[in-house]
Amino acid sequence: MSDADEVGACPVPLVVEELEQATRSPVRMCVIDLGTNSFHAVIVDALPGTFRVVDRFKEMVRLGEEGLQGQCLSEEAMQRAVRALRRIRLLAEGWGATEFLACATSAIREAENGGELLQRIRNEVGLHVRVIDGLQEARLIYKGVRRAVSMPTPTLIMDVGGGSVEFIVGTSQQPLHLFSLKLGAARMTRRFIHHDPATREELRALRAFYRKQLQPVFEAARAYGVREVVGSSGAMENLASVCARKRGQAMRSIYEQAFPAEDFRRVARQIVRLARAQRRRLRGIDPKRVDQIVAAAALIDVVLKELAVERVRVSPHALREGLVVDFVERNAPLLARLTAFSDVRRRSIYEMGWRFDWEYRHAQQVAALALQLFDATQTLHGLGATDRELLEYAALLHDIGYHISHHSHHKHGLYLIKHADLRGFTSEEIAVLANVVRYHRGSLPKPTHADFVALSEEDQARVCKLAALLRLAEGLDRSHNQNVRALHVRVEPDRLVLHLETRGDPELEVWGVRRSADLFTQIFGRAVVVTATAKPSLLEETAGP
Repeated sequence: MSDADEVGACPVPLVVEELEQATRSPVRMCVIDLGTNSFHAVIVDALPGTFRVVDRFKEMVRLGEEGLQGQCLSEEAMQRAVRALRRIRLLAEGWGATEFLACATSAIREAENGGELLQRIRNEVGLHVRVIDGLQEARLIYKGVRRAVSMPTPTLIMDVGGGSVEFIVGTSQQPLHLFSLKLGAARMTRRFIHHDPATREELRALRAFYRKQLQPVFEAARAYGVREVVGSSGAMENLASVCARKRGQAMRSIYEQAFPAEDFRRVARQIVRLARAQRRRLRGIDPKRVDQIVAAAALIDVVLKELAVERVRVSPHALREGLVVDFVERNAPLLARLTAFSDVRRRSIYEMGWRFDWEYRHAQQVAALALQLFDATQTLHGLGATDRELLEYAALLHDIGYHISHHSHHKHGLYLIKHADLRGFTSEEIAVLANVVRYHRGSLPKPTHADFVALSEEDQARVCKLAALLRLAEGLDRSHNQNVRALHVRVEPDRLVLHLETRGDPELEVWGVRRSADLFTQIFGRAVVVTATAKPSLLEETAGP
């Protein structure tokens, strides 16, 4: 292309359309449940309204091993937690997870130094952990179980954790009663079980305590005629595995079986009488649960007996899947947008834009105009495909600083982008992107600007060239009304000529270009000349009152 060539001589529509694709790329998420005994993680592909489980894994951490209820987590327990979460994050990233959602329950919620652990996790692992209360936990467990198990009649959902136990009376349509009681297996073992095997007196005291504490649960379950229990915890899975073997059904998945309650009780009563060494040899019991399974089995036995339950089922879904269901429900519009993008870089840019309440139409218009200017001035800047991509992303995010303040929003934009943890970008690319946003308005780059000076000379030159184009593109939508219908660009030896076709009065756009041409002239040594013609669409020309 010669210096006098024109690009875009034919009208080029720049009306922004919503992105539509025949296929969608799911958001791959890692959801982590930081329980008292173990940390459970599930990798899922989330789509609007649904998700698919990719993998599951867990780490036994035993946060409550040194005690609960207002006590401090030990340094050893906190170290185990951090190490486990590092491994989980590494595995999740190996699966390509780009989103992380983590929640903490009883042990961290009650510990005096739980906040310290959360801060360490954030600093050392890079995860933000949300702490949920007992009733929130019960509601999320219900959402997870409901997705996996049909409950046509009122059912008691029972999730035995280390610190607390959640009970939900509900059907597939709705939860009817929610309970969260401090009856977890680790807590009860520490309080009641001091011998191996447990003595009659210890078991008698434990059962009596359960019956007293569970009266509200029993009343709610009896009021609705509950005859079935659905378990959603490791303890229930262990008892189900033992029960399946005794019934000759070991080859069938425990999640596909309905166990007679009496068979389940028989297994529970057997377990509470065994010594630790015998429990370790019992097939179906996780070796890491042998110390707490007695308290859990006694609880399950009491519930089944008191309610005269007829059958027991086990859910493959629990709190972590409930977190995914809740996320999908609450973020359906965002997922609908994000899943349109298969490229992680583009997805993270759009996610950031929506997170900071961008002006979507204006951002898209400026990006389209910036890319046309980039292509038309290729002989001047000599930049490549990656630079073109960064210019588009800078144009999309150029106004996100408004989220903090209108004043100096270009500087706020630089700060937000630097600290946004954009996925798929190198640190050098993020620095270039942030600086291009910084100079889309305001003063030109100066030696006193620390973020600009920190760039290499090559990247400083890239920033100046890209920012010069972005300034012009921003000026071309100065009204924020997408007034420019088509842009004609001509590069001449001593100037850049722009001719605009607009829907309405072009004065604001012409003024915007002239006002923002300073950096372009400084970098490329060419004045910017702009002319315009108002050309309403046929609909606009003929529209009447």
